[in-house]
Amino acid sequence: MKSLFNKVEKLIFLLFLSCFILLLTVQFLSYSSDYDHYTYNMIRNNKLLTLNDEKINEKGIIVLKNMTQNHEDIKILLNGEPIGEFYNDEVKIYVRNNDIIEIDGTKYDDQLKVKVIGVSKNVETPKLDTTVITFQSIEILSRVKLK
Repeated sequence: MKSLFNKVEKLIFLLFLSCFILLLTVQFLSYSSDYDHYTYNMIRNNKLLTLNDEKINEKGIIVLKNMTQNHEDIKILLNGEPIGEFYNDEVKIYVRNNDIIEIDGTKYDDQLKVKVIGVSKNVETPKLDTTVITFQSIEILSRVKLK
């Protein structure tokens, strides 16, 4: 009886070890920083999109201008993640459909004003000349909609 348990224990251990090695191999082979390629189905605008749909990877460009003098440390957040700061009072960001653009003015006690001064042809919102004013807060500039 003891030998049967030893054989079953070795079998379970070998199965576990082989599954773990297989898992590591699959993770290593599928590693990528761009996870859109491995997304099989996405739901956007109440319709099912697949990898063959070009709109998944379509990008737009938005140029923002800092309208407040002497306040260079205003952060731009894209989907809650910091993506840039103003250099020479302007910043150019690359966006995708349904991205949320926010302005982080929490470092200053003054009102900060940021304006959209440029958009690519495929960007529907935010509109050109859209302005947001923040006062020690994070304000939403817009949700990006591509044409």
